[in-house]
Amino acid sequence: MRIFGKVIDENYTRMLLARTDLSIWDVIALDKVQKGKPVTDEELKVLKKKRLIEGRRPNYFVSAEVAAATETKADYIKKRAFDKTHYKQLVLAYLDKFGPAKRSDMEKLLFDKLSDTLTDEQKKTYIMNLLQKMRREKSIQRIGGSRGIGAKWSLHNALSKSPDLH
Repeated sequence: MRIFGKVIDENYTRMLLARTDLSIWDVIALDKVQKGKPVTDEELKVLKKKRLIEGRRPNYFVSAEVAAATETKADYIKKRAFDKTHYKQLVLAYLDKFGPAKRSDMEKLLFDKLSDTLTDEQKKTYIMNLLQKMRREKSIQRIGGSRGIGAKWSLHNALSKSPDLH
């Protein structure tokens, strides 16, 4: 088989040459992931096993090793999600500094910090789930609003500390 083209990124080519465990099919599958093209379950399994990609369906992206070799480190960081603890700390710091906040405030705080691989709807769902998880862990609480509509979020037990919230 003959493939025509030119070398676009020499660092990427060197990384591929150094990885003697990669077949031509692995390289093609990795190229599909980089370009956001569909990949088969088998291709995903192989790429994950070889630690060439990260993420979860349908949002896969190249691993840190590949990103470093291809000078796409900034893209990698934007696509890779931070640990949930990071987002929880941001929420707690916001509520500690500014007091009770609406969910829309939490969305403004976190939206652009979430992985670029998520859609806007997925980001909203992630934030809603994060707030609910923090409520169940008793680090924050929801105040007011029926069924969450018009509610605000505050640090847990902030009601007893702040007389203006009664």
